[in-house]
Amino acid sequence: MKILFANTIQMFGGGEVWMLRALTELQRRGHTVALLCRPGTQVAQRAAAAGILVHTLPVRGDFGPITICRAARLLRREKYQIVLTNMDKELRFMGVAARFVRDCHVIARRGIDYPLKNRWRYRFAYNVLASAVIANSHATKNALLRNAPWLDAQRIHVIHNGINPAPFMTPSTGNFRRWLGLEKNAVLIGFVGQLDERKGLEWLLPAFAEVHRQCPDVHLALVGEGGLRPWIENFCRDHHLGDRVHLTGFIADVEEVMRDIDLLVLPSLWEGFGIVLIEAMAAGKPCVTTRVSSMPEIVVDGETGFVVPVQDAQALSNALTTLVQDRNRAEIMGQAGRARVERHFTLARMVDELERLFRQITDNGTKP
Repeated sequence: MKILFANTIQMFGGGEVWMLRALTELQRRGHTVALLCRPGTQVAQRAAAAGILVHTLPVRGDFGPITICRAARLLRREKYQIVLTNMDKELRFMGVAARFVRDCHVIARRGIDYPLKNRWRYRFAYNVLASAVIANSHATKNALLRNAPWLDAQRIHVIHNGINPAPFMTPSTGNFRRWLGLEKNAVLIGFVGQLDERKGLEWLLPAFAEVHRQCPDVHLALVGEGGLRPWIENFCRDHHLGDRVHLTGFIADVEEVMRDIDLLVLPSLWEGFGIVLIEAMAAGKPCVTTRVSSMPEIVVDGETGFVVPVQDAQALSNALTTLVQDRNRAEIMGQAGRARVERHFTLARMVDELERLFRQITDNGTKP
């Protein structure tokens, strides 16, 4: 099968990671795959480094005639059967381009639970241009339908994100903990993500201060960069947490981080999917997260971790304290999380479902 993923975002985030993982696995399975993106972007560089064919296209308007003509020429020349789009912009111009090409079908992927707007361009794109819609969670599907009763629910296919769990399951080397200068018996809570408002750090830091008051040997590693770093540094100074909160910056080897922490916390206000939860669970670590977006579909409350109300520092503190103080319960939850990842959130399972949907659409052989 010939498959093209289209992504015109200039930043690099979770959606781009998802695309590269899916493309790499589809290519390993023998499909002809490629990525269409803007020139000079991180996703273009990383895709090329991973051995993925990259087509670049400068994109202006959603329905720009030059952009549509160039896209249609590419589809016609390369004979792509499936085009999977990342955002509404790509759905619109690639959807129109595919109408001029025989046997080419466009699938829209939604990776965040934002509702659709009730405007003609959304109705046209999703009802006319898209052969199907992929949602990364039931929460995302429900958000789509909430404000778009004109969208057929049967055309929305939920395919949860997946990872290769093997790298997270290897024994810990302890390198990350040694780099932080931690003593052997110290308990390490991990946070991995951008240091910005949507990640709920303004509730995490007060919650951690309370955990530290009850459990003096606990540490918090904040892995990532972002605009809240000065605020975090000020908070830690004011609350005497400078030797307990570790601002590591970006770390590429997230597998090593997940193997060395004792539990993961992700107190987001909203989230696309929360892939770090799956990574931590694959490493056998319990998770504490908030009841928003897709997170309750990943973490089973009371079984693989705790799911607490959003913007609730006390509930967050209580959940973290429970896991810090009850190491046996934390271990049991971590093992349950690992088993859950192996059942529901593997890359192999995700790509199996993608292949099944792609074949269903191409075998049907009709435009939407």
